[in-house]
Amino acid sequence: MDEPVTDDPEVNGVATLLGAAVQAADESKAAQAEAKQAERGAREADTDAQQARADAQEADTDARQARTDAQEADTDARQARTDAQQARTDAQQASADASGAAESAEELLLEDEERREAARVSAEQPFGVLGKPLDRRSSVRLGFGVTVGALLAIALGRAVMIVERELLLLLVAAFLAIGLEPVVGWLVGRGLRRGWAVAVILLVSLGLIGAFIAVAVPPIVQEGSRLIQQAPDYFQQLQAKNSALGRIDARFHIVDKLRTQASTGLNINAVGGLLSVGVAAISFGFEAFLVIVLMIYFLIELPRIKPVFYRLAPRSRRARVGLLGDEILARVGGYVLGNVFTSLVAVVAFYIELRILKVPDALVLSVLVGVLDLIPLVGSTLAGVVVVLVAWAAVGLTAALITVGFLLFYRVFEDYLLGPWVLRRTVDVKPLVTIVAIILGGALLGIIGALIAVPIAAAIQLLLLEVVYPRGDAA
Repeated sequence: MDEPVTDDPEVNGVATLLGAAVQAADESKAAQAEAKQAERGAREADTDAQQARADAQEADTDARQARTDAQEADTDARQARTDAQQARTDAQQASADASGAAESAEELLLEDEERREAARVSAEQPFGVLGKPLDRRSSVRLGFGVTVGALLAIALGRAVMIVERELLLLLVAAFLAIGLEPVVGWLVGRGLRRGWAVAVILLVSLGLIGAFIAVAVPPIVQEGSRLIQQAPDYFQQLQAKNSALGRIDARFHIVDKLRTQASTGLNINAVGGLLSVGVAAISFGFEAFLVIVLMIYFLIELPRIKPVFYRLAPRSRRARVGLLGDEILARVGGYVLGNVFTSLVAVVAFYIELRILKVPDALVLSVLVGVLDLIPLVGSTLAGVVVVLVAWAAVGLTAALITVGFLLFYRVFEDYLLGPWVLRRTVDVKPLVTIVAIILGGALLGIIGALIAVPIAAAIQLLLLEVVYPRGDAA
């Protein structure tokens, strides 16, 4: 409160009263404002309460509606189960009716017209519409299928053993046809019809074979006659202890062993031996002719043969199977042509080496090396042994040693440089896989197995990389 401004008590009292009245008026105004504020708060609280009651009523309504919907859904589910049971009952009844109708109409389906009508034959489907698959869950069908499958597998195995030789010839013909397919495709791409392209390849191949026979047979006959004429001299040298052959006989007893074998187990009828040789020659000629005929057929019909096998795959996977199949065939063809290229390199290399050493019949010997070089790993080595022996007999020990050195050099060159380069560009197979495949193929099917082992390994490697491994990674 302010201090009194005068000493008059009455004035001071009046002032005090006025101050109190002013203060009371201010407090009254503040109280009125607070009352108004409280009234507004009360109104807002009442409004919120009304809104809360409305929301509660709406939530209660929604809950009631949800309970109603759940009851309706449960009713619908019960009705659906009832309908499903009724549908199964109707299906069983329809199946029974169909079985009865089929049994009653069995005699009718023996007639041609009834069969065509029942099968719904059309121009697009001359044998009718494909029927529904049989029920695979039947235990009778499963047992019968397993039994029949086992019997068929046994019969197929016995049949394969019986016709093993013919299947090998078929395999060789298909292998050669696939190997020549890139050449045929190249000629067809240059405008030749496929039949004429195959004819050109056949004529060139027969010409090369005929030229080799014309070059090789006269020297072989001449050398054989010379060997027969000089056989007595060789025998005398074996008996002479001071000659090289005599020293070999003294160490290994070759003559004694030959005499023992001749007296105990090699008493062969000359006429029978000639007949056996003649039969073997005729059989070989017939098999060679059969392989050539089959190869020609495969070359001509290969574009139509491939779709037949590709259609065995499901339609959803047929495109990918076709791409993988074409790639496998391309790798087989590349391997065959690459092997031929390697053999040509061997022919040229050995021909130059033999001509430098002045070994007689250099062309025949080099072609022999090239032909045997088609056999992986050991072919050129076997031919090299023959070449070394001929060089030793015809020229001398120095020429033989030089040939041995050249043979070792060429083996290293082919095995570590030329061969891997060709395989990398044709079949893309690792050297270790190549060696293992050749060993296993040779053990199973001999020379033919060794020839086809690398393409088969390439096909297996492709399937592993494109099919097996991706599925394993995605599992």
